[in-house]
Amino acid sequence: MPMPDTDKKLEAFTDTIIAEAIEEAHKITMELRSKQDSMIQEAEALIAEEADRYKKVEIAEARAEQERRISAKRNADKHAILQYREFCANEMHKQVQRKICDFTASEDYLPHLKNLLQKAIDTLGYGFSVEVRLRAEDMKFADELLASTSGVSMAFTEGDFSLGGLRVVCHSKGQRLDMSFDTALGDMVGHFSELAGLKMGE
Repeated sequence: MPMPDTDKKLEAFTDTIIAEAIEEAHKITMELRSKQDSMIQEAEALIAEEADRYKKVEIAEARAEQERRISAKRNADKHAILQYREFCANEMHKQVQRKICDFTASEDYLPHLKNLLQKAIDTLGYGFSVEVRLRAEDMKFADELLASTSGVSMAFTEGDFSLGGLRVVCHSKGQRLDMSFDTALGDMVGHFSELAGLKMGE
């Protein structure tokens, strides 16, 4: 049975409404999808930015921590080297002192003193008066030392050193030669870091 015109009009109207609704829904869906894509992109960008910032902070903190560890290790190593150098210097001082003690107790010591005195006189020159200073234990050698050289007037006095050797003073020339073992050992210990290759870097 044929559809009345009214029903046809109503169906066409309904179809149009539905079509428009579908079109509107499609537009809304597309807008929502676009907004969603935009929000996702913004979120991903923020996440990437935050991750990059976190990474930089982590790297900076890790680098700072590593530098602190390296600095602490360097300081600890320097301290250990200083302690070792001091230990070596003390050991060397003791060993040299023992060797000097053994030498000054040997028969070679007096000839050595004579040789030192002759070198001092040769350096200062002849025709002058000198004061020869010996350690207390070596004052017994004064006469033999006096007889070992000529051309100079000598007076022997007790010096303020203890390991051995001698010091010669020429008051008229204002000169003094220090050939004592005490001074030689002191200089050696003073330069020990250079001698042992343990000089600290700046």
